[in-house]
Amino acid sequence: MDHAEILSALDLERRTLVRRGEVLEATRTVVRVRGEDRSWHAVSWSSLTEQDADAAIEAEVEHHRRLGVSFEWKVYGHDAPRDMVERLSRRGFEVGPCEAVMVYDLSAGLPPAPGGIRVVRADNPAQVAQFRRVAEAVFDKDYAFTTRQLLDAIDSGSFEHRGYVAYTADQTPVGVGRLYTNPRSAFGGLYGGGTLAAYRGKGVYRAMVAARAIDAAASGARYLIVDALPTSRPILAGLGFDRVSYTWPCDWQASNFNCHLRATDDSPIQSERFTQPNQ
Repeated sequence: MDHAEILSALDLERRTLVRRGEVLEATRTVVRVRGEDRSWHAVSWSSLTEQDADAAIEAEVEHHRRLGVSFEWKVYGHDAPRDMVERLSRRGFEVGPCEAVMVYDLSAGLPPAPGGIRVVRADNPAQVAQFRRVAEAVFDKDYAFTTRQLLDAIDSGSFEHRGYVAYTADQTPVGVGRLYTNPRSAFGGLYGGGTLAAYRGKGVYRAMVAARAIDAAASGARYLIVDALPTSRPILAGLGFDRVSYTWPCDWQASNFNCHLRATDDSPIQSERFTQPNQ
């Protein structure tokens, strides 16, 4: 697997790919993406240096302050400057857990599916409702927003965002996952995969990967891509995924706009939080 080629394709899509329901806004140094309904906002790509990074951060904070919205700046390990996460943290962004960007080359064949688990794609409202019940049990949070997205995709006849539910042999729903595809994308994105605690270690996650891989390949994707937490990374590596980078979600909350306090360069930032893990 050519990691440089994959990262080049990924960065191109971060700059240019517009998915259903999204709006892309490009400036000289950053690309913003938001929902058409303005329910979410993000910075998907940047081309910065040590000299202009802080000014670009300030410009994005000011842009979103004028809109009165929160936004996420998603930083990758191969982005410049190398201390971008620390710079965002100093400015008041909340840095989420480091995730490994894992990629599977579908030209190598489909990942193997374990027996005993049946995975059903949520193609109608009743199945989406089941997806929501399991997702909320797995992740202990409200899934109304994602549920609306899945139902909107079904209503419009779009196959770009799909939900899946995994069942045991006795028809108990025990896991969920989602798949993003796009005719102009090289990647089938695996998101939101999770299993009820009592059923972990029984092949549910692997079955979810295998089922989504079939649909990703059918859509024309060349690769599967996952932002993997430490819990799923060894499973994915065992299926043949390679780590090509790391990523950190860096969130700016709209409530920060009401706070005049600002972190300074001598703030007690724990920089080791943001270094790339050992290989």
